[in-house]
Formats: sequence, C-alpha cells, structure tokens
Amino acid sequence: MDDVEYQATVKGTKATGHDDMIKWLRERYAEVKADVEAGKPPRYAVLGVDTLSAVGRLAYNATLARFNLTEPPPAIGSSGAPFYSYLRIILESGVRVMRGLRGLGVHWIVASHPTEAETTAIQQTANAPSGSKIMPDLPGGFKNQLPSFFTTVLHVDIGQKGVHYARWGGDQKRVTKSRLGDLGGDGKIDLPPKAKDAWELIAGRIEAAMLRLVNQGK
Repeated sequence: MDDVEYQATVKGTKATGHDDMIKWLRERYAEVKADVEAGKPPRYAVLGVDTLSAVGRLAYNATLARFNLTEPPPAIGSSGAPFYSYLRIILESGVRVMRGLRGLGVHWIVASHPTEAETTAIQQTANAPSGSKIMPDLPGGFKNQLPSFFTTVLHVDIGQKGVHYARWGGDQKRVTKSRLGDLGGDGKIDLPPKAKDAWELIAGRIEAAMLRLVNQGK
C-alpha cells in the first residue's frame, strides 16, 4: 500500500494508502475469525509489517489530507491539538486490527526505522545518555506508546566486528524488552549473516522462552 499519486502541495490528489491498508487488514481479520469460529487453526501464522515507519507516513499523509494542509501545524497551538490527536487515532487504528489478529492466534512482526527523541524528566535516569533515546520513527507521540503493543522489542544493529546482533536486554537509550524472560546471549544475540538463519535463530530463542514460561506456570 502506498500513496503514489498523493502530493500534499497539489490540490485534488488523494491519500488512500492508509485506508487501503486498514481494508486489507480487516479482510484478513474476517478470514481468521471465521477460521477460529469454525474450530480451525488460523490460516495465517505470522503477519509481517515492513516497515511501521512507512505506515506512519501513510497515516501522516491521511492526516494532512484530512485537514487540507501542505505541512503539519506547530504541536503547541489551537491547530496542533486536533491535527496530532487525529494522527494518533489513525496510527492506532491499524495497530488495533493487528492486535485483533494476534488475539485470534496470529503472531505479528513489525520492523521500524529508528529515530532519536528527547526524553522527558520522568524518563531520565542517572546513567542515561544526555536527554535522548532511540525510538520507532513515527510522527507524533505514538512512538512512545508503540512498544507496549509487543511482547518482545529488539534493537538490531551491527557490532564493532561487523556482525549483526539483536539486543533484547535492557538498554537505557534504546527501546528493548522481553516479557518472555531470558532470550540468552547476555542481553543480545549475535546473528548469522543470512537473513533467514537470523530470523530462525531469533524465533527459536523466543519459542524456548515461551516454553519455559509455560512449564513454570504448571
């Protein structure tokens, strides 16, 4: 889904990409819900979104079009509040359908480009870097809420030796977490060079952690 023909500075062009995405997601939700109600396993195992940064752009375009603007208004002011409130509603609408799919047994994996954001006074700690943190690259304040929708949040980067790694352990600058507990690797997992092998390694660690939780609950 994309807004190929939309240009904020050209009147009459339409931003339809986000609506197209919501329609597609709802169609998948209806299919999976029908499976579950019929006592069948969901026809999809995983929903992948690459990238949520692009989804944010579609929501941004839809909001600009909604208010007939060529650029966003200042966040502080009479015009900023309705603009950014609507933007947040638009962004959450897509994520909520994805969560609905998750509730029916479909896992979902979302990639997002990072951006640096200022921390608030309550988010700052004695050991944190000077007033900044790495967050998902989304417009508006929704970037602060997004990680709460996920069981596991990984920061993927390249180490000093040129090896990719996935950090899951606590990092005071980057948003990382694992509600499943220990994923091994002392807070991060060194990844093999092939993408498929890397995803299989991460999936194996997550499945093992889920199994431990299940066994602990017995």
